[in-house]
Amino acid sequence: MFARTVLGHAPVTLALLALGCTSSAPSAVADSGTDSGDDSGAGRGDTGLDGATDSGTGAHSDSGRDAGAAPDGATGGLFANCSLDAGCIADCSPPASDPIATGNASFDLYDGCILAAMQVAGMTEAWQGQLLKSQAYNESGITPVVTTSTGMCGGQNCGIWAISAGSISGDSPPGPCGSSSTDPFTGQVDYSHSYGLFQSTPACEGTFQQKSLPAGYTCTPTTTADVIPFSSSITFYCESATSAMGGYIDAVQDKNDPLYATSIFNPAYELYVYFDHSWAINFQQANAGASGCTQMQQWYLSLAYWLTGNATSSCTLSGAGLQYVQTAISDYETVLYNKTWPYPAP
Repeated sequence: MFARTVLGHAPVTLALLALGCTSSAPSAVADSGTDSGDDSGAGRGDTGLDGATDSGTGAHSDSGRDAGAAPDGATGGLFANCSLDAGCIADCSPPASDPIATGNASFDLYDGCILAAMQVAGMTEAWQGQLLKSQAYNESGITPVVTTSTGMCGGQNCGIWAISAGSISGDSPPGPCGSSSTDPFTGQVDYSHSYGLFQSTPACEGTFQQKSLPAGYTCTPTTTADVIPFSSSITFYCESATSAMGGYIDAVQDKNDPLYATSIFNPAYELYVYFDHSWAINFQQANAGASGCTQMQQWYLSLAYWLTGNATSSCTLSGAGLQYVQTAISDYETVLYNKTWPYPAP
């Protein structure tokens, strides 16, 4: 069963989005923090995306991105022209030399865009992409499938088309960050949902929305059903919560449509938004109250926070957040990479 919801973190995230808060503190490569304990790479060494290996010693206290990485707008490469406002169009095919490859083509479909997003985010270690890829598998299954069988991937559809589906996804009415009020656009109640590879939630994060419905397009109500209307002809979704914000969820699937660039079903944009926008904010919030954590503990806290929305002052996880991280690591070990996770477990 895949986790499919961000639960409680979103209202705070949305507030920070409105303020434009991001984090650009140093990461493992450009590190300003120190601690007295061994971190996850101590005595072993880490291989970066460029093939370089660091000593694996020393402490890390970072925001999950390197100093100097732009919070919005790529610094070069495949995502050079990507931004939150303009969207992202890119060929996500894996490169010939792929440091995050699993060896299973169905799980490596989007590695080109994951690597490009890592470059923009300043993530220079292969394990960072591998861990977030394991999270994506936990959230959506990665491989795209259209299905109303909610048991297949813990919700409706899988991969880039994955949509949360009520209780099977861990959501209670009216959905994550949802509203039971009448949708001002559709005139009915429309519950909120999470979408895509990482189950991003427009009602929580304020992402993937157009502020006006373009002429000639239709906004499809999500209704109060667990399984919502889905087809290639649907271009926008209306939810009570997002409509109250004055937003319409871009769900365009036609790659020739200009609005595909900002669609929640466009894998390049999904990955750009998660890696190069949501992750930094999520990381900052998750670690704001904790001190003295190793780099790996910071990453675990951020992963857990994506699910629970509950920040902690402790470097040690418990409850649903711990289970969520353990599941991602288990997926790394038994599904994606078939080898032991080479870092201390949470």
